[in-house]
Amino acid sequence: MKSERINIRLSEEARDMLRHAADLQQQDLTSFILGPALDNARAILLQDALLKLSPVEVNQIERALEAPAVASKPLADLIRQVRESQALESV
Repeated sequence: MKSERINIRLSEEARDMLRHAADLQQQDLTSFILGPALDNARAILLQDALLKLSPVEVNQIERALEAPAVASKPLADLIRQVRESQALESV
């Protein structure tokens, strides 16, 4: 059951624009505004939950970022094959 209310102040132009866009989407104004706002809120809350790392996890990430990059053999082989293929195509 919906029992809470949020009031916002906006210009008449902004209100008219929102109403027109909501009409084009065949939505009422509340749904048009609330839907994307809730999607954004969920994304932010999820990102916040995922980004809360322990000090140990932060150190692990920092060490991994500071370590020199090492190409795996399969990746190095693929890069070599692509370069060779490009060289043959340019001939």
